[in-house]
Amino acid sequence: MKKSLTIAALLLAALGSTPSLAAPVATVNGSAIDSSTLDQAVKQLIGNSGGQLKDSPALREEVRQRLINRELIVQAATKAGLDKKPEFQQQLAEARTELLQQAFFQQSVNTNPVSDSALKAAYQQYSERFNGVKEVKVRQIIVNSEADANSVLAELKKGAKFETLAASKSIHQPSRERGGDLGWGNLASMEPPLAAALQAIPKGKFSAQPLRSGLGWHLFKVEDIRDAKPLPFETVKPQIARDLQDKAISDAIGELRQKANIQ
Repeated sequence: MKKSLTIAALLLAALGSTPSLAAPVATVNGSAIDSSTLDQAVKQLIGNSGGQLKDSPALREEVRQRLINRELIVQAATKAGLDKKPEFQQQLAEARTELLQQAFFQQSVNTNPVSDSALKAAYQQYSERFNGVKEVKVRQIIVNSEADANSVLAELKKGAKFETLAASKSIHQPSRERGGDLGWGNLASMEPPLAAALQAIPKGKFSAQPLRSGLGWHLFKVEDIRDAKPLPFETVKPQIARDLQDKAISDAIGELRQKANIQ
C-alpha cells in the first residue's frame, strides 16, 4: 500500500499531456491513451523515485490503471463544466504564464550556451578569491551571559581543557556534542567581527575575550591554520555553469526591460 501511494504521488508530478502518436494501451469512452504516454509516465516516475523503482510489467500496469483513472476524472470534470469555472480559468492562466516563463528561461540558456572558455574564466575568478586567504580549524563555547563567558575563560586560563568545557557548558548543542568542534572555516567568507576575532587568536590558543552574537557569548579556540585553497574545477564546474546560465537569463530579462515601455 505504501509503495502504491508513493507511485501515485510521483505520477501526479510526472504526467503531462502527450500527443497520440503510438498504439493505444487503453481506450476510455472513446478517448485513446497511447503507449508513448505510458512510456513517458513510467520513465519520469522512475527518474523521480531516486532509484527506488525499476521498469517492470507490474509497474507499467499500475501506471496504466492510473492513467485510465486520470482520463476518467478529466472526462467527468469536463462534463460537469469544471473547466469553465472562473477559478479554474485563473489557475490555467497562471499555469500558462509559469510555463511560458520557464520556456523563455530555457530559450535564453539554449541561445547562450556555456562555453569551456567561459567556465574556465569563471573558475579563475573564483580561484583568485583564495589568494592570501587563511582557513582556521575552530572549537567554540557559547554561553548565555558575559559573566558566564568570563567564568569559563578563567577556567581555561587555569588549564581546563577547551573541549571538556565545551561539552559541559556550551549551550550550542550540535557543537557541544563534538566538544565544540566546528571544523574548518574560511576567514574570507565569515562575518567581519567573527573573522577579526579568529584572526587575533594564534594557533593552539583560545580567545582573550568573549565575542557577543545573537546566539550568546562565544569563546573560540583555533586549533590549526592553513592556506585556503579553491575546490577542484570539476567539483565546482556544475555550480559555475548554473551561475553562468542564471546570468544569461538575467541579461535577457534586462534587455527586455530596456526595450519595454514600463510606467
